Amino acid sequence: MTAPVIRQYPGTIPDKGQAQTAFDTNVDAFLDWQALQFAPDLASFGAWADQVRAALIAGNLPPLTGRQLDAVRVNASGNGVEFANVTAAGWALLDDANPEAQRTTLGMQSIQSEGLSSLDLGRSASGDRASFVDFHAYGEANSGVFGARVGRAPGTNGDLFVQNVGTGRVIISSSGGINLNGSLLAPQGAAPLFACRAWVNFNGTGTVAIRASGNVSSITDNGTGDYTVNFATAMQDANHSSVVSNSQSGSASTLQVESTTITGVRVSGALADRSIVTVATFR
Repeated sequence: MTAPVIRQYPGTIPDKGQAQTAFDTNVDAFLDWQALQFAPDLASFGAWADQVRAALIAGNLPPLTGRQLDAVRVNASGNGVEFANVTAAGWALLDDANPEAQRTTLGMQSIQSEGLSSLDLGRSASGDRASFVDFHAYGEANSGVFGARVGRAPGTNGDLFVQNVGTGRVIISSSGGINLNGSLLAPQGAAPLFACRAWVNFNGTGTVAIRASGNVSSITDNGTGDYTVNFATAMQDANHSSVVSNSQSGSASTLQVESTTITGVRVSGALADRSIVTVATFR
């Protein structure tokens, strides 16, 4: 193909040459012609570059035999690549389209589906060593019994605490004590601490009536000065120990434990009904 003629007449353009419009047209035609001349060479160069790049990549890879489903990663020294063994479960996770699909693959339910809409990690505003996790049901920061905070108080050995937002708080102190809503349980020495498993304060005169209790469902009136305290939740055996006290009525004897079962404790021995009877059971 012959190149287009840019100048048609000798001399200075455009004074003694072609008109400006014709000159511009011929210049465009020449540039188009020039591109056509190099097009095959540019295509060949691109193909050659692709081949060189593929050869370099292939030459830098370990042998491919037996490496089905493996992943390629940069090695620890950062100067080459290596294979990383990926299990079928791992590929399933990588192939998932989004985090929700990954949770399904892992057999995990969404936090939202469990009624927890936020999980906030943070430090105290002063920047000290306090740290905590807040759980807010339905996205409400102060939702009564639904809100909870778990964390550690300031200091290198800060107390651990679990707190319902706006209500109760349990603190495990760094010294080993337990604080329940401001009441400190701090056992001294190595002896273990056992909590009361059931307790009751009731009126044993007339129609027996419970004033207050814990893990006690009812009181059975067996006769004068004879009562059975029935547990709401049974003990694992009948080997529990109960402390009994009662109000005095003349010279009548005090109540004592007569028998124990997994479902309750029977107290008797008084010659008269008592207006105040208290029983606390330990196991």
